[in-house]
Amino acid sequence: MTIQDVINKIIAYHPALGEREAGTCDTIKIGDPSAECTGVATAIYPSPDVIRKAKAAGCNLIVVHEPSFYSHMDQLDWLEGNSVFEAKKKLLLENGMVVFRDHDRIHAHIPDGIFYGVLTELGWLPYLKTSLDKPGNPADTFIAIAELPDVPVKEVAETLKEKLQLKSLRIIGNKNTIVRKAALGAHLLPGSQKAIRELDENNIDLYIPLEVIDWEVLPYFKDAGQLGLNKACLQTGHFNGEELGMKYAVGWLRELVEDKVPVVYCCNEDMYDYI
Repeated sequence: MTIQDVINKIIAYHPALGEREAGTCDTIKIGDPSAECTGVATAIYPSPDVIRKAKAAGCNLIVVHEPSFYSHMDQLDWLEGNSVFEAKKKLLLENGMVVFRDHDRIHAHIPDGIFYGVLTELGWLPYLKTSLDKPGNPADTFIAIAELPDVPVKEVAETLKEKLQLKSLRIIGNKNTIVRKAALGAHLLPGSQKAIRELDENNIDLYIPLEVIDWEVLPYFKDAGQLGLNKACLQTGHFNGEELGMKYAVGWLRELVEDKVPVVYCCNEDMYDYI
């Protein structure tokens, strides 16, 4: 089974993109797909440490969700001669790696392949109050709302830290919040007034946005905490926030390759170091 055979299976597994196919970012980013596949690694993106982990696990195909080379479509012409790019390219080629991006197709699933994976790995599925019977929309205020059994926000934070292998987690708001109603959110870019209104209308105690700017929603939670309200926000950052979707992908990828080659998850771990 070649690497291209595995990629073809992945494409066939996902819903067709239709008109979006011509402009999709879901392409091979580097490497020779005609090589025999020795194993598949999943990751949020192929950092050098992820490349090394994949090699150590005997894999030569890395399936990623986010860009490999610092732009949405992974254009390479502007990077020629760039010291970081050249070193990373050398590492990939020396280890015989192929990188394939699975972004548009996995989000086109019903339920959304990334968000369903995140919710599954968090253990929220039994508590969901939101239907997942539609493709994910990165512009949605809420991906999902869950009614949890009165769990302290610090306990939710510890679960996230453990699953994402984070050194720490940013919390904004009341650190003593008791979470009864939690929401997982998507991209919150400038113009988040709708999100703030919906957070209040839905009585959300805990919000976990998967991408957010610092000057709209986050001060809202800071104010709520200083006013003594039962509200908090946990900020993972975008890469770490969607990473559990690629951990969940190991299951369906193993079925696709019929366990003929190993399939492993390579955690990106914390995007940040602290000094």
